[in-house]
Amino acid sequence: MWNLDPHAFLKIRLYDDERIVLLKLLKSIKGEVYLFGSRVDEQRKGGDIDLLILSSDNPVVIADQLKTQFFLALDSKLDVVVFNPTKLSAEQSSFINTLNKIRLK
Repeated sequence: MWNLDPHAFLKIRLYDDERIVLLKLLKSIKGEVYLFGSRVDEQRKGGDIDLLILSSDNPVVIADQLKTQFFLALDSKLDVVVFNPTKLSAEQSSFINTLNKIRLK
């Protein structure tokens, strides 16, 4: 489920097929999911899709499954960063705090 307010939704630069595939793939994710990077900046063009996932599940499995399934569905690249929210390092917390991000789930 997308947990977006109408104003936040307008800032996301995704094609309809990208939204549909992401919605389907993110249903299985346990945790919070954020879109960040150029796709949340309505003034920019292009760019890859960057996701930040905060989950206690295996980060390698989450990232690999999402990237593979997204590529198979759309022949397009997806960048995925997964952190365990209960075990964040100072560097990970700092990284998250610097992001312009929009919560998707």
